[in-house]
Amino acid sequence: MKLSKYFTLDEMTRSRTAEQRNILNVPNDEQIENLTDLCIYVLDPIRDAVGRPIEVTSGYRSNLLNKAVGGSRTSQHPEGKAADIRVKGIKIEQLFRFILALGIEFDQCIQEFDTWIHISFNKGNNRKQALRAIKRNGQTVFIPVRYGNK
Repeated sequence: MKLSKYFTLDEMTRSRTAEQRNILNVPNDEQIENLTDLCIYVLDPIRDAVGRPIEVTSGYRSNLLNKAVGGSRTSQHPEGKAADIRVKGIKIEQLFRFILALGIEFDQCIQEFDTWIHISFNKGNNRKQALRAIKRNGQTVFIPVRYGNK
């Protein structure tokens, strides 16, 4: 099922952990609508701007899958509102700065451990939070990042 110009439901729900642990990872209609909004309003514009495919390392996660991968209890992945992404050939810091400079609507854009970008969209309630997640003494710490007119 195609969600947007570039993204399908399959790639937004694909999970190696779900396959390995036989976890059902099927979104409901509301979650599919959220995934569609995420793709149309956030991921497609990023893809158009970078001119390269975006790899979704984690999109929708059922609650069971979210728990299995150690996701936050307040994660937006189970709502279908978030994806972790990267782009081959572009360093994570560079992609992070690029996304912030685009001026697109998003809820959170988090550069996580120089490994991926977590990006979310919450239609009508976007906080436009830009953060860096780092490990400090074994704990994840989120550091706010100023950008644009902020």
